[in-house]
Amino acid sequence: MSIEDTILVDTNNSSREVEVRAVDEMRAEDIRAQRLQNDIMEQDKNERKDYATVLFTVTIIWLFLVLGIFISVGKGVLVYSDSVIITLLTTTTANVLGLVAIVANYLFKK
Repeated sequence: MSIEDTILVDTNNSSREVEVRAVDEMRAEDIRAQRLQNDIMEQDKNERKDYATVLFTVTIIWLFLVLGIFISVGKGVLVYSDSVIITLLTTTTANVLGLVAIVANYLFKK
């Protein structure tokens, strides 16, 4: 075998090795990307749970405060005009429904 033949055979073997290594690296990179995507989805799921819990807690506290105001007005401890009470009830209802709609839309995307 001549030197030229030897060089040609070595070059072909090197090309195959490089090609195999490139394919392996691409597979490893695809697996890494899939794991990263899974980690992102898991973190997003956990954050959704946390935010839903916080929003639920804030909403419950707000509703109890409004209930306390209504009871105080009913007992005569606080004195507000009818328009203030109507405004309080309307804005509270809108806030609660709005928060529920936003959270539900975010948690249960189509």
